[in-house]
Amino acid sequence: MKILIVDDQVSNRLLLKKMLSKSYVLVFAENGQQAVNSVFTEAPDLILMDIMMPVMDGIEATRRIRDSYTEKWMPIIILSALSDERQVISGLSVGADDYLTKPLNQAVLYAKISTMQRSIEMQRNILVLNKKLTQYQKRNEIEQVFAKDIFDNLIKQDALKDEAVKYWVLPSKRFSGDLIAVKRNAKGCLYFIVADSMGHGLAASLPTIIVNQVFQSMTDKSLSVSSIAKEINLKLRTDMPNGRFVALAVGMLDDHAKTMHVWNGGLPELMVVNDNKEITRGFKSRHVFSGVLKDDDFDDSVETWVWTEPCQLFSYTDGVTDGIGMDNEVFGEQRLLDVLLQGQVMEHVTILKDNVMEFMDHNQEQDDVSCLSIRCG
Repeated sequence: MKILIVDDQVSNRLLLKKMLSKSYVLVFAENGQQAVNSVFTEAPDLILMDIMMPVMDGIEATRRIRDSYTEKWMPIIILSALSDERQVISGLSVGADDYLTKPLNQAVLYAKISTMQRSIEMQRNILVLNKKLTQYQKRNEIEQVFAKDIFDNLIKQDALKDEAVKYWVLPSKRFSGDLIAVKRNAKGCLYFIVADSMGHGLAASLPTIIVNQVFQSMTDKSLSVSSIAKEINLKLRTDMPNGRFVALAVGMLDDHAKTMHVWNGGLPELMVVNDNKEITRGFKSRHVFSGVLKDDDFDDSVETWVWTEPCQLFSYTDGVTDGIGMDNEVFGEQRLLDVLLQGQVMEHVTILKDNVMEFMDHNQEQDDVSCLSIRCG
């Protein structure tokens, strides 16, 4: 450890040299100005600072060192006579860490230096760990951005530009565990899926890639909703670790036959709202989460309903109603119904988004939020 000794008296410097030179590397300054300069040229680990000196006293030197040197913590121990109590207080107030009275007691001096040395080592270890953490955070950020680009390429959302579709997805983190996707087949039928994977962040988003890939490939072939639901369950069970489940609703709307086919496993009730702001049909969850059951135990039965008037099908994940506001109050189903039954039918998603964003306490961690509205007729 390198110690800077600051004292204008030759005898004092020689005494400290005799006491410390066998155990420490020593550098010397004869006044406060030299001490300030030596801090930047020598970067000592600890300073023994006399108070009464010409050119610049120890108090002013301590203040300048604390104001200008920020590379590391450098303990400063003030050396003072017993009668200099006010000077000691002044030195401590401008940044000194401890003091010793003259004449110096060698045992006390060694004890104080040892104490400071332990603190210096602790600080060095903290700085090393902080540097490693900063490097890790930078690497992690680069990897997260890279992974997000790949994820966005895998989860293609071009079909969501359909004129009959409005949606909103708000991830709680960079990656969303919620998925919304739609696709029209050659006959004009509109397939849709709303999924909510358990957890948050990247781990929660990975199952949605599997869900989306199955949905995209099977809707390309215009396969049935029951087949899609069954295949998603099978893929999640075989390709994901145990315990990774997904709540989802998958369906198909046929504008020509005016029929809806819906399979709901674990999502909140899907609601059909007509232009008179009335709920005319609901599709409650009648199945367990996808990825839970073996293929032979899976129930692929679908609910089918025929609409007789223009309406919209509205679906959402529980991140909407579980949104946390001030005083830990949740957004709740009533506020959601107020939007659906009082707002403009074609603007439900926009109005809901505004209400949820205004309600949420954004200083608290929230769940992923998503909702989907499809115009029928």
